[in-house]
Amino acid sequence: MFASRWLRDSALVLLISAGTVMPSLGQVRRPVGAPPPAPPPAAPLGAKVGETLMGPRTKRMVISEDGNHMAIVTAKGSRQVVLIDGVEGPVFDEIPETYVWTSWPGSPGPVVLSPTGGHSAYVGRRAGDFIAVVDGKEAVTLSTPATQQGIGYSDPKGWNFYFNHDGSHLAYAAIAGPASWVMVLDGVKGTPYHAFDLTQIALNGKHLIYVAQVTFDMKWHAVVDGKAGPGYDTISGLKVTSDGTHYAFLATRRGTGPGAAGATGGLAVIDGVEGPVYPMGVSDLEQAPDGRVSYMAMKPQTSPGGNPPHLIVGTLDIPNTTTFGVTIRNASRFSPQYHVAWSPDGKRFACVQTNTPNPGITVLVNGKPMGLTYDNANELVWSPDGSRFAYQARSKTGTFLVLDGQELAGYNWIKEFQFSPSGKRYAFYAANSTGIWMNVDGKEQPKALGITTDALRFSPVGDHIAYGAQSTVITYQPIVDGVAKPYNLGNFASKNQTNPQTLLPVFFYSPDGNHLAYVAGKADGSGKVSVWVDDVANPGPLPSYFNPAWSPDSRHFAAIVSNGSGQGWTIMIDGKLSQPYEDFILLNEASSGFADAHTFRFYATKGTDVYRVTLDIGG
Repeated sequence: MFASRWLRDSALVLLISAGTVMPSLGQVRRPVGAPPPAPPPAAPLGAKVGETLMGPRTKRMVISEDGNHMAIVTAKGSRQVVLIDGVEGPVFDEIPETYVWTSWPGSPGPVVLSPTGGHSAYVGRRAGDFIAVVDGKEAVTLSTPATQQGIGYSDPKGWNFYFNHDGSHLAYAAIAGPASWVMVLDGVKGTPYHAFDLTQIALNGKHLIYVAQVTFDMKWHAVVDGKAGPGYDTISGLKVTSDGTHYAFLATRRGTGPGAAGATGGLAVIDGVEGPVYPMGVSDLEQAPDGRVSYMAMKPQTSPGGNPPHLIVGTLDIPNTTTFGVTIRNASRFSPQYHVAWSPDGKRFACVQTNTPNPGITVLVNGKPMGLTYDNANELVWSPDGSRFAYQARSKTGTFLVLDGQELAGYNWIKEFQFSPSGKRYAFYAANSTGIWMNVDGKEQPKALGITTDALRFSPVGDHIAYGAQSTVITYQPIVDGVAKPYNLGNFASKNQTNPQTLLPVFFYSPDGNHLAYVAGKADGSGKVSVWVDDVANPGPLPSYFNPAWSPDSRHFAAIVSNGSGQGWTIMIDGKLSQPYEDFILLNEASSGFADAHTFRFYATKGTDVYRVTLDIGG
């Protein structure tokens, strides 16, 4: 089990204040000219080591989403092959980096591993034939020089191999002839079509849904499990639930008569059922986890003062709505805009309605007002269990958190509001004229100079909480369950060879929520910067710690550490060090981590070769 849900969280930012740059977090300050502390003797891990050769290190490598499988594109004489978990596949003239304008130079190309399940697919070229190789065997000829005649640049936009999550099903498109395409599902070719819109395809669960253009009418059809639906002039915004049982899209259809009868009309199609036709168009389709949808529809103007679109949710028609922003935590501070905030079960939704012709807005839940009227509202969020709802509202006197319809105390600004996983607790930090405060369950914690960005975290159960509070101009303290720890807080870093790099949590709770790890140095500057696990220091050779991981039973904690320049890299588990390797290969979040409660798995290099390494630490 990998704590991958935590790996999208952010490390701390550098603080620049009064012309002083904060030292890299995870390091302590020492007097100018003083030598760094000497690395301590390595405590051996004593694990049983297993090594499996994956192949040579190349620029074209792929690791599966679960981290259990690896593909390497490499040379074989003057030809090329793909190694899947070290096993060589068929020899080709080329394993192309691009196929029908997919991928990009320098990438692994169309080499795909299923998220789980251990299946693989890639493209090989032999002379002018391009061949799909599935699970190491040649499966289907994707195209030949003859069939590629007449294929336009835009025809195969979005081409790829599409696995469902467990790898039990695979779909991809093949060129059947001039201006003719077929979808291949589990090795079986489907009905030929003039073209595909492969930007609209989903293989979720056991259901395959895609958009195809039929030759006889040149209309676009949604093909659901091999059956084509009605034709439309356009299909856009295809949405499919994660299990594939519900789908929706927007479509346009042009009439054949003069005037209004010949005008283009827009409609939403939900699970194959057409909704009302809106002559002025539809847009902005959004889907709930249970398959319910919302969209915006334009209606003819019936009163003066503008003609806003209407929000359509089921049988509800809500005019004068406006979008709201939701900050993506631990990202680039980008705030996407939505029309609807769905509860996790999809049974309730919230939106923001302008008070036209009066100023201000009102937040609605299932079409009914919740809370007072305000100048604007943003950050609409449901608790993970769907029982509670909160948003931030702005008035002339400040910003207010509105929780379950009740207005709480106002601040100049509010940041990083979050519910605990159970939904029973909440926290955020905010500022008013007296300072900056962390607010936990409605209670202001001791004032701080600042709060560590993106560090606020509840434990998985929600009974524990941790955050970083700025105690001096350049230092932050860990605050755990309201107790300030006597350390200068640091951060975990990412060694992933990805762009952008994976951003990690500052506080790293175990799966059961009973243990906590974070990087810090003693406030008095003594000792080494260490990983503190339940207030016990685990110092590494150098004061930097990468890609942390808990075992699924919460008994063991691991991190990657450097042994110093030219000395290689090591796994530190429970404060003990494994044997070193020259380098680690980290292509995604699961490239290193616990495969089970007693086995740590990662990919490492020896010379020019890559190995999958397992460390069996026993019970």
